[in-house]
Amino acid sequence: MEKNIIEEQLCRMEEEAVREMLHYYEKRGKQKIKELIKRAAGRYVPPKDLIFWPTALIANSLTEWGLEDRFLPDVKNYFDRWIKAGMPIYFVDDVLAGVSLIDLYKKTKEDKYKKGADKLADYLFGLERKEGDEKGLIPYRPSQKNGHIYADGIGMICSFLIKYGVEFENIHGVELGLRHMGSMLDLGMDGKTGLPYHGFRYADGTKYGIIGWGRAVGWIFMSVARSLSCLESYLAGYMTDSTKEKTEAGETGEREESGEFLECCKKAYGELDKAFWELFHTIEPYQKQNGSFGWQLEAMEGPEDSSATAMIAYGVVMRLDGQGMANGVGRAGGAGKQEVAGSLPESLEVVRNPAQRAAEYLLSCEKNGKIYQCSAECKGFSEYPQLYGAYPWSLGPGLGVLRWYGMNFCG
Repeated sequence: MEKNIIEEQLCRMEEEAVREMLHYYEKRGKQKIKELIKRAAGRYVPPKDLIFWPTALIANSLTEWGLEDRFLPDVKNYFDRWIKAGMPIYFVDDVLAGVSLIDLYKKTKEDKYKKGADKLADYLFGLERKEGDEKGLIPYRPSQKNGHIYADGIGMICSFLIKYGVEFENIHGVELGLRHMGSMLDLGMDGKTGLPYHGFRYADGTKYGIIGWGRAVGWIFMSVARSLSCLESYLAGYMTDSTKEKTEAGETGEREESGEFLECCKKAYGELDKAFWELFHTIEPYQKQNGSFGWQLEAMEGPEDSSATAMIAYGVVMRLDGQGMANGVGRAGGAGKQEVAGSLPESLEVVRNPAQRAAEYLLSCEKNGKIYQCSAECKGFSEYPQLYGAYPWSLGPGLGVLRWYGMNFCG
């Protein structure tokens, strides 16, 4: 595909992404009237959640590839209005926005964004103490008192807590994030296929939902890759600092590795790197000829799902370009990456082609800045409406994948 055509598509998608990030939850016309009627009748109306997961996915795509100055005012606006509203946290899903809140703090060094990230972390630590199960795992909807752990929630919690823990050297954040992901990989996977169920309950070991729901796979895979990117950046930086100290001191041999936090990050990196490759080799055979993944991965003759494709591909390209992303560069091969990521040669040879094919499929789904063929919002375990359109959960991760594609294949 020609470079100028892809650039035009990316431009449309970026404009649409900013618009949806800032205005997706605004109610108009009939929707507004319906809410007024519900309130008047005393029925439940969901709160206006300014950082709920669909818009957070878009924010992630604008910040994780290096928060460019052209996006900075919009990303600041997105979080400033939440801060001005008192930083309300309604659901576990809200913590996904914390991934970009940390990126914004790193970019601006403005303390209010650090305070926002701290509040999200404290919210999860509080849920762990008050609502956590026997293993300290946080249910997706604590108020329902059912102990259900969802892949969606695991992906959001692990993504944020490990990034928060690494950035601010909070060992409990890293450990709790890793505990959630480790539990999903131990208790939430199908023994025959290696694909995840939608969720599980720790108390009795019951697994729920279908096996291989596309977005469940995507949530887990994105989270593992994002966490590896953060850990890789920290460990590579540690090794770079170590080399510099040895040079300046005229010493030879390795710097003595000490510190509980460093050992925690090494452990997390080793476990998640292993998990990434096991997941990748399980998922990759289900990629269709045109680069897509299905709404349920084993349903090879079923509908394609651009959101599952985008989320899985986002995890792939994050792993390919992890060091560049973590440093706000957005290009492969950051300093120290080869020393940290022993599996890098495999990623370059095995992962790049599936990522490219997925990106080209996503380009084919773009129209007027939106990514179509996206399955509608899930309603709960085994409630997956067979409706397909354009939603933020395809546009957000899809934009991240296509920004990577544009930089690596059209630059």
